[in-house]
Amino acid sequence: MEEREVDEHSDLSGIADASKPNAGRIYDYLLGGDHNFQVDRLAAKQLESLAPFFPKIMRLLRWFLGEAVRRLSADGFTSFLDFASGLPTMDHIHLTAGPNTKVIYSDIDPVTVAYGQEIVKDLPNVRYLQCDAGSPETILSSASVDEIFGRERKVAIGLNAIAFFLPDDSLEHALSVLYDWAAPGSKLFISDADHGKETEIAATVHKLYESMGQPLIARSKAGLEKIIGNWKVTKPGFQQLEDWLDLPASVENEVRSVFGISNFYGGILEK
Repeated sequence: MEEREVDEHSDLSGIADASKPNAGRIYDYLLGGDHNFQVDRLAAKQLESLAPFFPKIMRLLRWFLGEAVRRLSADGFTSFLDFASGLPTMDHIHLTAGPNTKVIYSDIDPVTVAYGQEIVKDLPNVRYLQCDAGSPETILSSASVDEIFGRERKVAIGLNAIAFFLPDDSLEHALSVLYDWAAPGSKLFISDADHGKETEIAATVHKLYESMGQPLIARSKAGLEKIIGNWKVTKPGFQQLEDWLDLPASVENEVRSVFGISNFYGGILEK
């Protein structure tokens, strides 16, 4: 998407600085989307120059989301509450689940939320709200949640491609709040990166994200397992993304050699 001219009736000019790159819009660009600015594309190209596998990892993260949604839909879930959603394009939840699925997307970035609301405005069972994934309580009692879900609290919850932006205390808080809010039988899918010894290239990538005000958090898989609280990991457990998708581990091997990350992995938790 080339930069849009904002007319006098638009509120986009006042809700965020489009001169700064944003991790969610970089994600959209690397997925092949067109809801991003030139500054996001420049940052994405810088990331690609450091780690050419970056677009592949972004696609694996989105494919994991799709696989989790398909499995949860097969389990009977028709209500999805998603955090750090990015743009609801490129095979996102409402495009992957069944036609009667109810979805609430959310994101911390107001520009992303504005574009997301524009994308889903004609979908009666879909809403897009602004929310920091580290503080899910800000929307759990909102009118939109009651409007879309009614009294249903047995829901599928998404925390895909966001854990590595949340410090341990914020992620632990989010998981605890969501556990207390959700009804028994609810499930939550999550992905993260299992960090090993950081390479020089990985350190450079971390500095780039820090310069955007969105630092990456390095934690081990064991570290995540310590903070999931009362959530129970369902079978097949935490697995690297390519195992979820029944793909050879070519991308993960590249990540391991260049980044020093053991793997990007995902799992489905249950209350």
